[in-house]
Amino acid sequence: MRMQLILLSLFVVMLHLQAHESPLMQQRTLQGRVTDETGTPLMGVNVVVKGTGRGTSTSEEGVYSIDIRESDHTLVFSYIGFADQEVTITGKSEANVVLQAQSSDLEEVVVVGYGTMLKQNLSTAVSTIDASKLTERPTTSNVLQGMAGKIPGVSISLNSGAPGGSPAIKIRGTGSLNSDNEPLYVVDGVVGVNPDVVDPNVIKSIDVLKDATSSAIYGSRGANGVVVITTKEGGKDGGATISYNTAVSAATLAREVNVLDAYESLEVFKRAYEYAPGRIAPHLDPNNHFARKDDLFNPDGTPKYNTDWQKVTTHTAMPHQHSLTFSGGTEKLTVAANVSYRDNQGIMRNTYEKQLNGFVNLNWDVKEWFHLQAVVNLGSNNGRNSENSISRYMLEYLPFLPVRYPDGTYSRKGDYPGAEDAENPVKILDERESYEKKQYNLTNLIGTFKISPKLKLTTSFSKQEGADMTSFYAPSTLWGYGSTQNGRAERGHTVYNSWTNEDYLTYDDKWGNHNLNVVGGVSWYYDQSTFSNVGTENFFDDFFKYYNLGVGTVRSLAGSGYDDSKMNSYYARANYHYDNRYILGASFRYDGSSRFGANNKYGFFPSFSAAWVLSNEEFFSSVKPTVENLKLRMSYGIVGNAGIGNYSTMARYGNSLLPFNKDLHTVVTLQEMSNPDLKWERSNQFNAGLDLSVFKGRIEFVADFYNKITSDLLYRLQLPSTTGYESSMTNLGKIRNRGLELGLTTRNIQTPDFVWTTSVNYSMNRSMVIDIDGNIIGKWGGRIVEGRPLNQFYGYVRLGTWGVDEAAEAAKYNKKPGDLKYWDRNGNGQKDGDDQDFLGSGTPKFEMNLANSISYKGFTFLFDLHAMYGNKLINFTRQLMENRVTFSNSYGGILENAWTPDHQNAMVASLRLPGDGYENDVDSHSAEPGSFLRVRNVGLRYDFENNILNKWRIKTLSLGLNVENALLFTEYSGGDPEVTSYDPVFEQGVDFYTYPKPRTYSFTLGVSF
Repeated sequence: MRMQLILLSLFVVMLHLQAHESPLMQQRTLQGRVTDETGTPLMGVNVVVKGTGRGTSTSEEGVYSIDIRESDHTLVFSYIGFADQEVTITGKSEANVVLQAQSSDLEEVVVVGYGTMLKQNLSTAVSTIDASKLTERPTTSNVLQGMAGKIPGVSISLNSGAPGGSPAIKIRGTGSLNSDNEPLYVVDGVVGVNPDVVDPNVIKSIDVLKDATSSAIYGSRGANGVVVITTKEGGKDGGATISYNTAVSAATLAREVNVLDAYESLEVFKRAYEYAPGRIAPHLDPNNHFARKDDLFNPDGTPKYNTDWQKVTTHTAMPHQHSLTFSGGTEKLTVAANVSYRDNQGIMRNTYEKQLNGFVNLNWDVKEWFHLQAVVNLGSNNGRNSENSISRYMLEYLPFLPVRYPDGTYSRKGDYPGAEDAENPVKILDERESYEKKQYNLTNLIGTFKISPKLKLTTSFSKQEGADMTSFYAPSTLWGYGSTQNGRAERGHTVYNSWTNEDYLTYDDKWGNHNLNVVGGVSWYYDQSTFSNVGTENFFDDFFKYYNLGVGTVRSLAGSGYDDSKMNSYYARANYHYDNRYILGASFRYDGSSRFGANNKYGFFPSFSAAWVLSNEEFFSSVKPTVENLKLRMSYGIVGNAGIGNYSTMARYGNSLLPFNKDLHTVVTLQEMSNPDLKWERSNQFNAGLDLSVFKGRIEFVADFYNKITSDLLYRLQLPSTTGYESSMTNLGKIRNRGLELGLTTRNIQTPDFVWTTSVNYSMNRSMVIDIDGNIIGKWGGRIVEGRPLNQFYGYVRLGTWGVDEAAEAAKYNKKPGDLKYWDRNGNGQKDGDDQDFLGSGTPKFEMNLANSISYKGFTFLFDLHAMYGNKLINFTRQLMENRVTFSNSYGGILENAWTPDHQNAMVASLRLPGDGYENDVDSHSAEPGSFLRVRNVGLRYDFENNILNKWRIKTLSLGLNVENALLFTEYSGGDPEVTSYDPVFEQGVDFYTYPKPRTYSFTLGVSF
């Protein structure tokens, strides 16, 4: 009876569910035909029920058939090369659709200097990144990191894993010696913004002006290209959207450097001491009872500890970032507001960078003839970081030393006799305090007055202000940092502010097939900064730190300064196109800068461009269905550079403290000779390009060739001491950059359920120093000379080591078997500077990026690859660790690679103590291959369907997993081949104990309401 009641109840429940589900499950068939505007049937059109994953595609005759539920109200038709179209199907059994042709790429609006243009009307080299591409890597913490690998000709190097480390960017190579090589950043029309203060989540698009013609409208400030950033605005549909995006990550050390363990290290010590007969390593010498011997070694001399210092100085960091955005508006008033927070934890202990940012963009049609835009971006960040010396201690620290001894005290490298004394890296990271805090505020007010239907006036006023504060304390317990000074504290404070005023007229006219756009205006810029720093030593207690510098009785640092600069500019641009076939453009800018003397205060920078759209010619009509866009571009322009620092043309004095009669006295000396005739650095650039789109946008190809010659190079020339001056800023010589850029985007597969797109870009740049008046300019590990490319490494050529049977020949060079053997280039029987040669270039022969996006229903799989080929690296880290054994730990493999009587064909000298003599010059052994292939990002995302989300009033919802810096393939023996420890302009590829890079695993969530 009970079973019967249960079955009856189940039957009633099933009837109840069926009654509720039947309206949803009742289906009907809807049919139709899809054609283009000429009536030609379209095959393969995606037909999807809006808000679901259900769909189909059209046949060869353009016919489709789809099952429709009563709850379905709209179909979405999409096809490459045509605009998406939504069709209401309520009560219908048939729906025929005519799709409107549209090339979304050509109709794309591109932001150029002081205006916008359709991409199809461009005659210059401009590349664009939209918001979705910029933030597809969840660990993107700044603009440059998001841009990396997205644009051909724009090389962005992520040189360090330090939190807050800003990547280095080069657009079409390096063209200046002492002046600025950074591109100009323009944010919503504000010129000269630091991109690090702009949260990538508030960016709508980035347009990069690469050739001189597109950037010449910015004159002297556009010499190295221009990055134009446009922020997001609210919608005009009367609704409001709230969105939240977050990424929570785990970051670990991606790649350990191969160094010796405790047993291998002690074998090196043993052999190094045995280099001189009768010498015994301290830990094996029964008569040597150094203080920590029993704590470190067993009676047989084996180590008690085997510490992996790369593991104990790093940890699994947990960075996370959050972004909350509000947007909405009406036809007359829109607003977008964002608040974001980022906690970027470094993989080295106690290192981090945190940022809080707020953003508002308000657009208001006050009157029919007046539009007002107000943009405010403000925030602060603070960080605690390490210097390269701690990365050095991490690698060089002896592996047979513990982090702490059983009594709780930290070990020190000098605990082993004869080792170079250095503080414990874990103790440094835990106890040394070095903080940097920044505050910033950007306000921009833009008014647009519609004077007539063809003429408008835009006027803007912007102000940037901020402050940088640094605090440092090294306690008296920290050897080499604050121990001899009995505590050392420093504080620094810099305040900066700038304002900009832009006023320009825009004239747009169209008559018949003629289209004309003219812009003309004037700009005023002012920058000012002040700084002060102070430091004291000799604290009676470490409690006070940098909070009370007055406790320190010895002044160690005191300084202050003031800087300002002014610029006034006049500019104009005209763009004309006829019948969407012939395009002409011209611009000029007349810049005046306070940085130059009275004789050359102003510079004139013109440019010209032309383009021919062959695909719109009558003779091209037969292939138009296949090749919908083919455009040839050509441009030539001149831009300048004033990035030399303030007061560089004026005579300047320097000051210092010198002892006299047992007291310190201030001494003022001549420092820089004036040069009122200093001229503007000028870059003349020619560009030829091709834009191609075929198969209704399924394949898009862009190619550009450029030739850029920079002349009148701004250079600080060292003067003979007999002049009484140290240096003078002068114009010096000429540099050429020539290159090729290729970009390819393909839509490999596109069906209702499956979409696969691929993008590839290729960049090649060849530099040449044409003339520097015969000077030789030294750089870390290299030099700049006439007739050679930039970024050339320079040093001795290591042939190997001297063998026993070469003892007599070695003696001529004051060497013996087991010593390093170098090429005697000039054959004079000695090692001298003339034996040095060029060892390769830090600039790759080419750089490539490949990105793929594969979507199946709600799932999207992303991965992108980054490759560099043909460059060299100078591994100073390995050089020091191999040459100075027993001072520190060494690279793995040195026991097998070092010279012995049984292994004479070696590239590493016989092991010996530093006091026995060693050579530490830059040579070919330190110049390693720098080519690599990196799997930069791998990600999987799921976007939930609307019919599921609507029940919860959610607009969009996505979840994702990502791995950043997933894999690396390289022959380089260091931590990472994408590296520099110094100036990325001329010393890219110089590795001197750089902060290690992480591999980051991220979980992402994006939701909007």
